[in-house]
Amino acid sequence: MKRELIVTADGRDRTVTVEGPLPDGRFRVTIDGTTHEVDGRPIRPGTWSLMIGGRSFVVDLDKRRAGIAASVGASEAMLQVEDALHRRLAAAAQPREKARGETLRAPIAGKVVKLLVEVGDEVAPGSPVIVLEAMKMENEIVSERGGRVTAVNKQAGQAVDTGDVLVELS
Repeated sequence: MKRELIVTADGRDRTVTVEGPLPDGRFRVTIDGTTHEVDGRPIRPGTWSLMIGGRSFVVDLDKRRAGIAASVGASEAMLQVEDALHRRLAAAAQPREKARGETLRAPIAGKVVKLLVEVGDEVAPGSPVIVLEAMKMENEIVSERGGRVTAVNKQAGQAVDTGDVLVELS
């Protein structure tokens, strides 16, 4: 059996893969890419005897509200242990920051009546950016994504054709 875990200690995440028990009863443990052969035997619930690289360790694992307290001799560390797949799925399910930046083009031919932004302005999604007049009607051109104005390509009074770049946001 193989399990991939994320173990957090002192604010640092480590990727831990545990394979085993292998046919000889040992475990293969990989921590951030470094593999160790571990002979591990439970002594009692929560206490393990481990042989790693010819050295012997007795490890006590105590489940607490803040995680798992792992102690070896007088040393103790508080660990948070998560299944790596669950961590990745939770991260994928988090709302992402919406995309920003866009190029606003003239949807119809007409004339620029009014500019509502200048280079350097922050534009919120859904905000009007420029007003075009076409067929005697004024039409507000609205930013879908928002962003910072990096270029204003047309000025008030200028004629525009369908598809002309009016304003660029990043």
